[in-house]
Amino acid sequence: MGQALLTIAGRSYRIPARDGDEVRIARLGDELSARAHRLTTALGTLPETQLLVLVALMLADELAEARGANPPPASAAASAGPDSGPDLAQLAALVARLEALAGT
Repeated sequence: MGQALLTIAGRSYRIPARDGDEVRIARLGDELSARAHRLTTALGTLPETQLLVLVALMLADELAEARGANPPPASAAASAGPDSGPDLAQLAALVARLEALAGT
């Protein structure tokens, strides 16, 4: 079994990979790293766990929209550009709420 080395927000992660999948996983890691960079640029420094949860929420939101399960409101879709994603501030607030609930 192979491994892919991912670097996200300055931290390195060794991820097990089937032989031959290392390059694909590294590319996916590059996508995660780019999203993490966009979040920290927009929101400032975040705890590692919160950053990774926000990245996961961004991807889950995009996946839900692609599946048609969570289409944006018509007014938002009309004004949004092709690269617009979820509102980062809303995602940050959601993560903070989830963390607060988990801590109770």
